[in-house]
Amino acid sequence: MTTEQTAPPTAASATTRPLNGEEYLESIRDGREVWIYGERVKDVTTHPAFRNSARMVARQYDALHDKENYPSLQVPTDTGSGGYTHPFFKSPYTSNDLRESADAIASFARLNYGWMGRSPDYKA
Repeated sequence: MTTEQTAPPTAASATTRPLNGEEYLESIRDGREVWIYGERVKDVTTHPAFRNSARMVARQYDALHDKENYPSLQVPTDTGSGGYTHPFFKSPYTSNDLRESADAIASFARLNYGWMGRSPDYKA
């Protein structure tokens, strides 16, 4: 006889929505080791070399929750969680899915005026 074990849901698997901007900023206040010009950065969200980029990424995370101004940035996940995500993080099955993904990336680029060459959508 075998017993099938199911792992308990983790925080990541239980998530049904993307982080918002403040949650993102809090997530990078984690003691990470970042150095610039021989100086260790204590908080990348407040250091002059990184704070504006951190805020811009936070702005993009906030846009994922703004259904009125950015409806094209929210699509249901394909994980069965009932949550939503950025279209680029959903597997495309049709040419329309690819178009929606490209349009969502363009919306992100407009949010930061094209200055964030490595915004969160690139990791998909």
